[in-house]
Amino acid sequence: MASANFKLTLGSTDLTTDALNLSTSKDLASCTSGGVLRIVLDTTAHSNATELVSATKYTEGAYVWIHNPATPVSSGNDRIYVSVDETSATPIILKGGDWALIPWAGTTRTTDKNILAWGASAGLIVEFGIYQ
Repeated sequence: MASANFKLTLGSTDLTTDALNLSTSKDLASCTSGGVLRIVLDTTAHSNATELVSATKYTEGAYVWIHNPATPVSSGNDRIYVSVDETSATPIILKGGDWALIPWAGTTRTTDKNILAWGASAGLIVEFGIYQ
């Protein structure tokens, strides 16, 4: 089995009166699946969103990394919307350059929920990986 290590570091010398130097990590020592995919989002509406991750393939203990590699623009046309509950009510919004790493359990809910994505404009690229 493979292993995957996620590490997040937050550092600043002028954000607060004290210097910040925080670090956290998560090791998946027995990772059985994972990788990175890069796809084009052809839709700008939740009703036609692209399925990134199928709930039936992943159980509790999965981690999903999502990245918007677009260059940030002030118009907002660089945004990618991600739904973890198949609704458009409260999507994760990733502006150009933003990323998210979320723990996810697709099949331990009452109703399985896929992860869906759509863009503020057609043709945006999303990079994502699922690790379990």
